Amino acid sequence: MRRVRQSQVVNNFFTLASIIIISIVLTLYVKYIANEPEITKEKVIPLLCEQDTLTKYKVYNQELLNESQKALIKGYYKLEGSYQKSQSNKSVAQEFISLDEMNDYYIQAIQKKNKENIKTYLTIEYVLIEKDKNSKTSDVKRKGFYSGSIMTTFKAGEKKIFKIFTDFRLYDKDEILSRIDCSIKVYENNAKKLK
Repeated sequence: MRRVRQSQVVNNFFTLASIIIISIVLTLYVKYIANEPEITKEKVIPLLCEQDTLTKYKVYNQELLNESQKALIKGYYKLEGSYQKSQSNKSVAQEFISLDEMNDYYIQAIQKKNKENIKTYLTIEYVLIEKDKNSKTSDVKRKGFYSGSIMTTFKAGEKKIFKIFTDFRLYDKDEILSRIDCSIKVYENNAKKLK
């Protein structure tokens, strides 16, 4: 009879010790590990200019985007522009605004002239896209009337970093300048703030 009690006491002791150890582990976990703040991505608050017309963007590489901001600030960038004509024979965009004027608008929006003869640079490719009046299908939901679009792609070498697509309502140079300015601001808004 005495042996049964001793084994029961030993079992009770180990059960009590197990409960205490589990309680300590759970307390430490809840206090130091579970309540550790999560590392979350910095939320990007949309800018007011993004709400004016259809504006869509995509971040391809956040780390390169953050680094490319330094190149832009120093003027280490190159502009490459082109037109995408509509199906009609006559190009309205080419007659309305030249690529040199578009380059000037980008430089004005960036607020830093690009440096000449540099080996490494950020490439800013942009395309002025004419509205195709003959096209019946559209996979993009527009926010109303538009005359064309501007697609801007930021690249490091051949790697895409950031792309933004925005509509403009009229063939008006101030309107186009404001959409280019918005594109640069959205690019900067998506880069984490430099310290």
